[in-house]
Amino acid sequence: MQNRRSFLKLGAGAALGGIAATIPTMANASCATEIKWDETFDTIVIGSGFAGLSAALNTKKQGLGSVLVLEKMQVIGGNSAINGGWLAIPKNPIQLAQGVNDDSPAELVKDQIISGRGMADIPYLEMIANRSLDAYQLCIDNGVIFRKDFNIQVGGHNKARAIRTKHGTGGDITTKLYESGLKAGVEYRLQNYVEDFVMDGDKVIGLQVRKNFRYPDMKTGSTVFIKANKAVVIASGGFARNMKLRAMFDPSLDPTLDCTNALGATGEVTMTAMSHGVLPMHMNMIQTGHWGSPDEGGFGWSNALLSITWHEGMSVSVLNGKRYMDERADRKTCSEAIMKNRYEDGSPAYPIAFFNYNDHPNDDRVTRAVRDEMAWKVDSIEELAAKFNVPLAALKQSIAEHNQHVKDRKDPLFNRKMDTARELKTPFIVSRVWPKVHYCMGGLKTDLGARAIASKNLAPMKNLYAIGEATGGIHGETRLSSTSCLECLVMGIVVSETIKADAQG
Repeated sequence: MQNRRSFLKLGAGAALGGIAATIPTMANASCATEIKWDETFDTIVIGSGFAGLSAALNTKKQGLGSVLVLEKMQVIGGNSAINGGWLAIPKNPIQLAQGVNDDSPAELVKDQIISGRGMADIPYLEMIANRSLDAYQLCIDNGVIFRKDFNIQVGGHNKARAIRTKHGTGGDITTKLYESGLKAGVEYRLQNYVEDFVMDGDKVIGLQVRKNFRYPDMKTGSTVFIKANKAVVIASGGFARNMKLRAMFDPSLDPTLDCTNALGATGEVTMTAMSHGVLPMHMNMIQTGHWGSPDEGGFGWSNALLSITWHEGMSVSVLNGKRYMDERADRKTCSEAIMKNRYEDGSPAYPIAFFNYNDHPNDDRVTRAVRDEMAWKVDSIEELAAKFNVPLAALKQSIAEHNQHVKDRKDPLFNRKMDTARELKTPFIVSRVWPKVHYCMGGLKTDLGARAIASKNLAPMKNLYAIGEATGGIHGETRLSSTSCLECLVMGIVVSETIKADAQG
């Protein structure tokens, strides 16, 4: 009941809430504290990316009462709004229209098991893959438009099953889900920072929230207490922007690497949940994206541009002019190969990657990249070698070898699949590549219904759920491209069903 007084416990999450660099430590309120509820909602969702927006909309449609979404930043969408808008959907309509009839959810899971290197949660991946068309339909039902006839095979996948939004950005999805949520009666609040959970024993019953928060200044705003009758859903994303946590969990990760994530990806809610006993999983498994560019900050256009390069072109080392990897391997394999390219002093020797300009002269992926000078048009191999200081003779030989591999449809050097590779002819579009920290495979352990698992007894905690990048143990050591959006959208559907089942039980 709203404003009901009760003696409840605030745990050590208040102390860990400020673990991100730039956010100071909160006061520890571990003693029994009298809580006066300022508001009450049936379900509170923390985070407004794909997972949070899907969970909020679907929970509202389940008829479970009031739904509140809390977002600590000044805009809706988080990392999801700035990503590339890719979804891996076996048996999607575009794929079937292309004549790709031999794909299935099981085929997707097979690829993910390989990528996960023995550490993936197979039942979880199977559940997500089996409901991939539900995620696709969720998008279609809410007005998301996908690129006409666009369905390709991306790194680590054995089939062409990746579709992309019209504008090549996740904002095409977050905007539509947000608008549908508004129409359905979901309430969204920006600049609301979750300081702590309010617990009644092992049950989460509400949140301590700093409203009117201006990231990252914890001196801004004021504290309120919001009760959650049925559920708190953690959909707050990963911690790739939290340099302190990154270094703690994976000291081997190059601290100089740029990051694709939005500034708010700092992981405080995950750490707060851990302080209340939620089991963490795979926190040291932090993925880099091999499609990063050193010539632009953050996510940028390189992801889109290199979706052409890895398929049609090639990448060579500036040190010797030779290829050094299978350009169509998974993210971990490619990232590790790229980062071996270093000068004697250990500094990065940024490899170059290029493809035929005349094959894509008006493609927006090309025009945007050239406009923003993270890629360049070169008219000859000599110009390419001179611009990037690559040994000319070796570069010419590498291009000749590539063209022979295209004719033979076989790559004896790295066993790259050559079905989409093209014979290289100048002029080229060329860019430099270097990985960026991109995704946290680690997070909170959940069951198949998205219930948060307690570390003390490995049983589900009451009223607490987690979905999306805030969870851990699903993908294993590395995640395949185009599978995060799928996971987030599907788990938003699943968690709504779980909340309903738990409320009725």
